[in-house]
Amino acid sequence: MTNDHEMTSEPGMTSDPGMTSEKIDRILASEEALMPSSGFLSSIMERLHDEAAAPKPIPFPWKRAVPGMVLAAGIFGWGAFELVRHGMGAAGRIAISPPHLSAALERPLEQAGWVALALGVSWLSWLFSRMMAGRSGLL
Repeated sequence: MTNDHEMTSEPGMTSDPGMTSEKIDRILASEEALMPSSGFLSSIMERLHDEAAAPKPIPFPWKRAVPGMVLAAGIFGWGAFELVRHGMGAAGRIAISPPHLSAALERPLEQAGWVALALGVSWLSWLFSRMMAGRSGLL
């Protein structure tokens, strides 16, 4: 990398916004041509031949995997249906009452709840700041 001082100290290189394309062409024509190192082309060609000679990757056996996935989806779907079917009948018989806490336990649980809330808000703000900074793989 070059800094601004190095760029402006070379002959013919100015930061003049009025440079025309003829001046730029003249400067570029006076530069010597870039040549790759002696082993560059041979190393690239060797890599190309190695890549071409490599065997093809083994394809994923979708014909064997799809029936298993369909079977698993069917079992989970059947289980969800049965859970809802049996749960609807039992839902009418459930009497929900709030749990009774003693006075000695109520105050520490309230404090623990506030601490948990503060930790959760801190964690969410940390995740949000990482997302805004553009990092990936948050967790």
